[in-house]
Amino acid sequence: MRRSVHLAQRLGCSFHQPGVDVAQVTFNGVSFRASLAPACPQNAIQFRQASSNSSPQAYDPSSTPSFSFQATPTSLGQAAFLSQNTLSSGSGIASTSHPAQPFPSSPSQAPYTALSPPAIISPTLCRVVVIGWMGCKRKYLRKYSNLWLRSGDHEVLSIRPTVPMTLFRWRGIVTAATDIDRVACMHIENGGMPTIYHIFSTGGFIHAATMWKWMYQVEDIFIRKSLIDEVKGIIFDSGPAKVTEDMVAKAIVSATLDTPAHVLESRPVQGRLLSAAHSAASWYMQKKHIRRREEEVHEAWYEMAPVCPQLYLYSTSDTLANPSDVERYMQIQASRGVEVSSHKWQDSGHCEHFRRYPHDYAFQVSQFAKHALRDW
Repeated sequence: MRRSVHLAQRLGCSFHQPGVDVAQVTFNGVSFRASLAPACPQNAIQFRQASSNSSPQAYDPSSTPSFSFQATPTSLGQAAFLSQNTLSSGSGIASTSHPAQPFPSSPSQAPYTALSPPAIISPTLCRVVVIGWMGCKRKYLRKYSNLWLRSGDHEVLSIRPTVPMTLFRWRGIVTAATDIDRVACMHIENGGMPTIYHIFSTGGFIHAATMWKWMYQVEDIFIRKSLIDEVKGIIFDSGPAKVTEDMVAKAIVSATLDTPAHVLESRPVQGRLLSAAHSAASWYMQKKHIRRREEEVHEAWYEMAPVCPQLYLYSTSDTLANPSDVERYMQIQASRGVEVSSHKWQDSGHCEHFRRYPHDYAFQVSQFAKHALRDW
């Protein structure tokens, strides 16, 4: 029972114990009866909702919803992730199951917004370089920076690739040089910390490749080595995917109008803009410098990028990043000796996995960070 009390305190609950195996818990303004359920697996804690004015004797389990979560000694930090995914109606207790290691996923995809904001649980403090998608707005990218900042005193650097710096090679190089300098300053100020790159879409993938390529031009040998060697994990959200005229047109119109890519064709005005953008993209993609940029991106990711664990977060419903493209790239990276893991949702749009499944998203990233930083 002491473990129940400790876990309730960790979750911010008020707790009093009327009996040896029964306690009354108040969490987010809702009262529950808590007990170590003998019918559940060892160390599983059962919470059953009860009205604030009812006594334990008057409690009827068949009339109230219930939920449960695992509370093993090694997973207390994951309780918030698991509890949000086990909500059920009726008197039965929802169960959780985890697939094979190293990166288990929560079983249910149903969001539960009554929990506190999601946060990433990392075994150590680290630098995090968040590279957004092409044309991303600051307010959207800030949500991912805050996701890392809520978990501790991590150093977080946010980079927003614009449409010009993605489409025009020289703009991309100039901006990448500036961003490399910003990352190098983080290494100088706080050396000896691991670095994780959190990269979004193909736009972020292209900008990261430009950074890898020009990191090798840094004059200070010590800084150049630390920029690469201290990268211990790379997370891909909604990418990468093969660059086509259709993708470029949708990405530009979506970024310009701040409209999700999957709804563009269903709206008449956006549909006409999309048709015009597609014609322009078809002409622009034939330019010589575009082919040169594509070769540089492939060279950077296949020969220069750090060989460290990679996590791919993607969806079968993504209209900009075809899941088959993502899976093909995973195989290519695995052939380089990279340790690859992934999580695929069924119904979340491009760069919308966190918005739709915030706690599950944080859980996947937390498991990856725990594994990637295990030896640091």
